[in-house]
Amino acid sequence: MFRKLAAFGGCLTLVLLLAAALPATALGAGAAGPAQTPVITVSVWQAALIAIGYYLANSPWLFGLAYFTLYRPLVAGFLVGCILGHPAEGTLIGAAINVPFLGFLSAGGSLPIDPGFAGWVGVTLALAGHLDPATAVSIAMGLGLLGTLIFYGRMAVDSIFAHWADQRAEKADLTGVALMNWLPGQAFLLVVSFVPVFLFALNGPAYVQDILDRLPLWIVNGLVIAGGVLPAIGIAMNMRFIFRGSVIPYFFLGFILMTVSHGSISLVVIAAIGLALAFLHLNFVRRDAPAATGTAAATAGAAGAAAPAVGGAAPAVRLTRGDLIKSWALWSFFSHANYNYERLQGTGFAHAMTPIIKRLYSTEDEIRAALKRHLVFFNTEPNFGNVVHGTVIAMEEQRANGAAIDDDAINSVKSGLMGPMAGIGDTLSQSTIAPILLAIGIGIAGGTAAGSAIPTLSGATGNPLGAIIYSILISIVIVAIGYTAWMQGYARGRSFVTEILKSGTIDRVLVGAGVLGNMVLGALAATFVVVNLAPTVTIAGARMNLQAAIIDPLFPGALALGLVVMTWWLLRRRVNPLAILVAFLVVSILAAYPFFGPGQKNAGDYSYEACTSSLLHQYSPCGTPPPATPAPTPPATQAPAAESSAGASAQP
Repeated sequence: MFRKLAAFGGCLTLVLLLAAALPATALGAGAAGPAQTPVITVSVWQAALIAIGYYLANSPWLFGLAYFTLYRPLVAGFLVGCILGHPAEGTLIGAAINVPFLGFLSAGGSLPIDPGFAGWVGVTLALAGHLDPATAVSIAMGLGLLGTLIFYGRMAVDSIFAHWADQRAEKADLTGVALMNWLPGQAFLLVVSFVPVFLFALNGPAYVQDILDRLPLWIVNGLVIAGGVLPAIGIAMNMRFIFRGSVIPYFFLGFILMTVSHGSISLVVIAAIGLALAFLHLNFVRRDAPAATGTAAATAGAAGAAAPAVGGAAPAVRLTRGDLIKSWALWSFFSHANYNYERLQGTGFAHAMTPIIKRLYSTEDEIRAALKRHLVFFNTEPNFGNVVHGTVIAMEEQRANGAAIDDDAINSVKSGLMGPMAGIGDTLSQSTIAPILLAIGIGIAGGTAAGSAIPTLSGATGNPLGAIIYSILISIVIVAIGYTAWMQGYARGRSFVTEILKSGTIDRVLVGAGVLGNMVLGALAATFVVVNLAPTVTIAGARMNLQAAIIDPLFPGALALGLVVMTWWLLRRRVNPLAILVAFLVVSILAAYPFFGPGQKNAGDYSYEACTSSLLHQYSPCGTPPPATPAPTPPATQAPAAESSAGASAQP
């Protein structure tokens, strides 16, 4: 089976490399032709740094924090901006690209779209090509789909390296198992991530700019319109986890606050209000426990009941705190170093257990058996899920000291707890904590992706502190969660999970996070989701724009709010997010076609007639028609009088 996966991954990788190399040949690099003025030249060393940045975003070398930092377009935009000499502009474009990815969730070896590729390459193309943030969002979404090829190719090929680890385990080779977890997989990842991004960064800007120059203006306008529509998908994807029960009204409250203030309230203030309301809600509103938590508790309880008790006399072989910290650090670094379809985090789990096995067991048979039982399939959320590792380590220590704990008991605890902890962990880390902190970072970054006015890219609107503050906050939170879960799991054994689930602590955290998250998501929807109707109607002889004259006075932002709620409803009906993305993109482009009048002569032509020629319009409503001016008297009406006067004077 793994050979088929390897062949599939190899084919995908070859296709990706050929596609990435296409611009260097098909784009006429070095070929004779008409001279063209390049927009901005990305040097070889700049392209290399950008490619290394994308590799690091997928690598384990940043203590497992790359997934929450470099992998996010907000941070990638700041770093690309630093490399290209425009950190403020890069941060603003990265913030715009990040909004559709707010609800991004990767779990169980699936990747619907790659925000890392979209961020690193999308910001590079936007900066070098002088694209506005809204257009950059549309281009970045397509790039994100290309990035999934790298992910799926890697997941297939890495299965081979898991079998290489098996061979080392048969020899009781602790160092060999650890080496197979990171060395071959990271060497392969470096090649398949560095090469395409390097070629895109080096050759892509002129190519993308040339395409945009050749496209009809209404298609370019459609891309800008899509930049205001697509963020609804990211916001709605995140709503799936927190837009429920008694916390739903807070979403609308956040939306209304941001709308009526016309964006003058920052997202940081909205988040502060959300924290205060979360406290009030938890103390004065009846708690409603999420269904997923109850299921998790039942599953964890079943797993705990199936496992033998952990405890007994003082152990003769005792783990040191240094052993625990080393094991936690190895997991934090290398849990996804060899992520693969066959075992997911299996080799990463075995790698993290190597210092524990080395301390507890001395004979080759014991080491071999321990490695083999931890090289099996394993997958959970890598921070909250550290409870599982701590529990298993406690059981291994008891086993080494003579407790009747066999392989089946340890594996039953692993398999029984990894599911509930994945559900809890993904809900809190990927779907609650990261989006809330990202929203705050995006707010600090400034500007809007496609707001009520044409975005301006300057140091005043793009604030690099947004990316920096987000990176610091998310790193502190994730490291604290991972360390606490690991140590508590070891100290309390398997009972820790069932205790926190039965106590209702998780329920209260989820409800409080739901209040705060809905407030922030509502504010984001008001800021980043933009829908502007262009058509006009004639009532009593007066021409009025449908949105500016009728909808906005009744409920400003109603169309954007309706779009977000509709998208959330579609996702609840299990409509594929990719299908929604494609549909929104197609509709946005078609809606920019000038059905009712003249198209825009250029990107800066916002005259009333040009504005009302399509179904949707970019940036802002078309407003009111210009006042009618009296028609000038035609010169022809004066001609007879002049001729008569001339004739009279000519008469004798």
